[in-house]
Amino acid sequence: MAEIKAGQADQFVAKPDPRYRTFLLYGPDSGMVSERADLLARGFGVDLDDPFSLVRMDADTAAADKAGIADEAHTVAMFGGSRLIRISGTTRRNLADALQPVLDHPPSDCWIILEAGDLKRDSGLRKIVEKSGSGVAIPCYGDNDASLDRLIVNELAAHDLRIDNDARQL
Repeated sequence: MAEIKAGQADQFVAKPDPRYRTFLLYGPDSGMVSERADLLARGFGVDLDDPFSLVRMDADTAAADKAGIADEAHTVAMFGGSRLIRISGTTRRNLADALQPVLDHPPSDCWIILEAGDLKRDSGLRKIVEKSGSGVAIPCYGDNDASLDRLIVNELAAHDLRIDNDARQL
């Protein structure tokens, strides 16, 4: 079962396991879902400015064409390199039928990022992603004290700054 625990999500997104090709980011915090999806996308080394390397779909389009995700995922990039498919609004539609082919036969040079709202454990989409060997579900819940503390430390470190522990606790 491939589900990342909420407390490990930031660490996983920063350095995803290369065996996964499909990433389902879900939760009530749409800002965090989007932020983590952006971080994942930048980490794959795909040219995000190249329209032949990045494919954006909404869930309605993806659900209407059952072969669309698989066709895009297995298409070779026009000028070489890896590709990325980002599908938004996946809470509104059941994409299980459209997604199952790429979970069963994952692409070798394409990643798929699914952005969803809050999904229950018994959601069809969550179930198929978590059961597959090529997909992983990543929860995105609101910040708690520990995640805010990590955010502060990481942001300061990125700018080569430090803060006293007492000041950080305020």
